[in-house]
Amino acid sequence: MKKALTLSIVIPVFNEEVHLKACLDSIAAQTIAPDEVIVVDNNSTDSTVEIAKNYPFVIVISEKKQGVLHVRNRGFDAVKNDIIARIDADNVLVSTWVRRVKELFSEDDVSAVTGPMYFYDMPLKEDNYLAEHIIKSGLYKFDKNFPFLAGNNMAIRNKVWAEVKGKTCKIKTIHEDIDLAIHLHLQDKKIVYDSRLRAGTSARRFDDSPVKFQRYITMMTRTFRHHNMNPVGAHVAVIAYSIGYISFWPIRRSYNPSTGKRTIGQLIRGHSSRKNPMSS
Repeated sequence: MKKALTLSIVIPVFNEEVHLKACLDSIAAQTIAPDEVIVVDNNSTDSTVEIAKNYPFVIVISEKKQGVLHVRNRGFDAVKNDIIARIDADNVLVSTWVRRVKELFSEDDVSAVTGPMYFYDMPLKEDNYLAEHIIKSGLYKFDKNFPFLAGNNMAIRNKVWAEVKGKTCKIKTIHEDIDLAIHLHLQDKKIVYDSRLRAGTSARRFDDSPVKFQRYITMMTRTFRHHNMNPVGAHVAVIAYSIGYISFWPIRRSYNPSTGKRTIGQLIRGHSSRKNPMSS
């Protein structure tokens, strides 16, 4: 009989007092509890750390060097369990998320897994993941030179992380999750995209200005170019997310998650773009 796999969830945080409680509540509601939850604080100045400490299953550690790359590495290196799962503080997990991750890693050749997202603070909520799922599943199936992991919905085998972490790039101008996927791909490590590994996330990225959003999304192709790769899938993803931004921006701006309604007044007021030094 195989030894049961153990799993840690790593959550990087910076000033996430608005979202963290819902995230941790969704972990508490899992049908199979994770073996460990590590919140990695990156110099928060609000009540983020206090919220995290209210949950007895949470371990809080800190990373003083600003930036998501450093926070990810600090959290991943702290894990002693078999599987390192990673989500963001503005995520909410479907109740079977941990169970599904463990099921996927029961196959010995699986090195990392990822899945689709839905926007819980947009209309249609859990159904609005379909567009992203169609794109991601198509690219996963048809473009084998386009490895990807979503940093807010992924897991990696700990022993695989130990093998590749020294090879990952320490560059702020590329996506660290895609960079990790590329390094796994270059070593012929198997990445699985699974439609049942769903998680909710905030649509706050659509609050960014068009220039800021485009700068963020084109980091995708820049990450591949850094590795002398130019997969069609990267360009398809950039185009798809750009179209998504144009389509979803007015919906997001006019939508009040608290009331579940869209109004002209909300469209005029909009939402404030979040300054996020975790990406710096």
